[in-house]
Formats: sequence, structure tokens, C-alpha cells
Amino acid sequence: MLKQRATSDKWVSLFCLSIPENRTGSSEEAAFIRLALNALYSYRVFGQASSDIVAAITPNALAECRKYRLPCYNATKYTLDSGSYHSIGWSKFKLTRDVLKLGFNVHLSDLDVSYLKPIHPARKEVFSWSHGTADGSMMEESWVYQDDPQNVATRRPIYVANAGVVFLRANTRTTQFVESLLKYESQAYQDQYVVTLVAYHSWAPCTEEASCLAARTRGLAAVQLHPSQFAGSNCQPEADYSHCAPRHLYVHAICRVTSVDKEGFLRYANAMFIRDGAGGSSDGASQPPGWGDPFGFGQQDNDAVRASGLPCPPSQQRAWRDWLSTGAIAGGGQAMEKVRADGSGVQRRLMNTDGNSGGRGGHADGGSRLRGLGMSCGSVKGCDNWRR
Repeated sequence: MLKQRATSDKWVSLFCLSIPENRTGSSEEAAFIRLALNALYSYRVFGQASSDIVAAITPNALAECRKYRLPCYNATKYTLDSGSYHSIGWSKFKLTRDVLKLGFNVHLSDLDVSYLKPIHPARKEVFSWSHGTADGSMMEESWVYQDDPQNVATRRPIYVANAGVVFLRANTRTTQFVESLLKYESQAYQDQYVVTLVAYHSWAPCTEEASCLAARTRGLAAVQLHPSQFAGSNCQPEADYSHCAPRHLYVHAICRVTSVDKEGFLRYANAMFIRDGAGGSSDGASQPPGWGDPFGFGQQDNDAVRASGLPCPPSQQRAWRDWLSTGAIAGGGQAMEKVRADGSGVQRRLMNTDGNSGGRGGHADGGSRLRGLGMSCGSVKGCDNWRR
């Protein structure tokens, strides 16, 4: 299946799907399936990609995957706990490790992601920043926490990068990086926090060729950080947000726990392209009449597509284009570039003294909270339930 789905340069996109055996037909379950369908729809339509593999890690997920005629892989061997999100998180890394070992490059994506622009040009763009020396890319999440408000020496990183969208080239360094994450599987840490725990042990963020080569020389996976999804906060769009600004390849519904909340946020951000409920009902039934029928549930929302403004104009279709050499751009952040003599630059983010960076601050236990939201969700269902 890998050979059939992979691009000519051996890239595959992995989406892990899990549906519990004790299905309830709840609004949460319906929202989760709509999120999954939205991720795949946006990947194909706006991401203009077709190398996706849906790894079904539970029997019900496999049945659902086949019902919608998706490119399914039976990955049930990777988990025995069908109802645990903890298990889902580790399953995706186990699968990624095995695919890397087979010599295929991996684009790993969470299901609460909505793609806005072509994926392959963006991937080429981000690897070009290091002249091809980076081993992978993840989204910047430079957030710290200060345990003692009176002592700046107690500051520590909570998140260095976000593992919701990951690009990894197949080599021993990236394989060892993924294996280092799996060492924490039996512990209570969320997988996102573990990425920070292993930073500078099995991987290191890099910004250009020299720092990427330095990481590789020390046996670390060199990971080029791509821009945080929103200027100032990864949780909330900036006031002048536009899907078509250079910063944006995708929208990721982080900082929210439930699928209902995640779906509500994506609708608020004009990045949810699957109709609510069945037949486009505005309030969304817990178990709509078309439940179980792919022709009645999970249909494209044409109104949402029109409201999104997608696809972007041809000149704005390449995400991250010239990101490191541009200054302040509408929707792309202000005063975030350090330009060098050769015209290139390195993205920087200033930390607030209270341990925040633009809205989300981590608790000492690795959790988080949201502060300082500057925009209103209006009447969008689930959007106001901000939590991680």
C-alpha cells in the first residue's frame, strides 16, 4: 500500500482514526467523524494531495473508513485500548516509526487539522530554508512556564514544537527521534509534552543550514520549525487573519479538548467544510437521520467553502513562501523577523515575563490555559469552550 500511495519522492501522509467499540451516537462522536472527514476533504481539495493513508486503529474505525471508501490501512495491531486518546497518540508514533524504517518519508497529521493550501510546495519550501539539510519540520510552539512568579530562574519550556503536523524524512535520526518518544508511552505525559522532554536529546530545532548540520553532526534529528499558525497565539486567530497570508498552510484546533469544541472553533475560523448534522441542519443532531449513511452524513458544506475564500489566488497558494525574508505581513505577524545581510532571516518570538507567549501559558504539570483572547466567537457552537 505504501508504494501505491506514495509520491514519486516517497512521501506518504498518515491520518490515524480511532472509533471506540461502545459507540453511542453522541454529538461528540458525530463531531469527531466530521472532523476526520474535514481533514481528509481539505487535504485533497485545498491541499491538492493524494498520498493519504487512513490508519484505522480500532475495528470500528476500519469499518467507518471502508464505509466512506477512504484509503484504509488496518492498523488495529497498534492499540488494544479502543477508547483511550492516550493510546491513539502513541499509535500514530508507532506507525510512523515503522513507515520510516521501510524507507518512506512521513507527513503525519492529526484529524483536527484543516488544510488551506497545496501541501507539496509548502513542504519543499520549508526544507529549502536549510538547503535540504533538515530532517523534518514541526510547528513552532515556543511557550514557557515560570514555576515561581518571583524567580525568573524557575522558567522552563512546556512546548517547543507542536506534533500535530509533522514532516519527517526517512533516516536513522528521525527513526531514533520517534523511538525516543515511545519510551514515555507508559507514563502519564501527553505526547505533545514528551516532544519537549526529548528535545536536544534525540532531536533539535534548527533554523538554517548551519544549525541543522550541527544537530545532525551530533546524531540528532534536525527539525526545521515552520511558523506558528497564528500571529501572537497558536490558539486564536489574529485580528487581521486571512487564510491566504504566507504564514498559513493549515488551521489546527489546538487548545481545545472535545471534538465538539474543536469543530466549533474550525467553523468559527471558516475552516470546517463538512456540513453539521445531516442535510446541513444548523444545530446538529446527536444522531442525525443520516447517521451511518455516507450520502447523508458528512457532506460538503458549500456555504462554508464560499465563506472561507478558498482556494487562494495563484500568487498566494504557496504557504511559507519567502517567510524568512519578509517583514511584517498582513496576517503574518509583526516585527517577528531578524533579517541578515544576505536577506534571509530567522523567526523569533518574545516571551512575556509571566511565562506566556501570545495567549497560552503552561501549568507546572504540563497542561495549559488560555489568556487574553482578543476575538469573539459570536454564536458558533462550542467555540467558547476554551480548554486544552
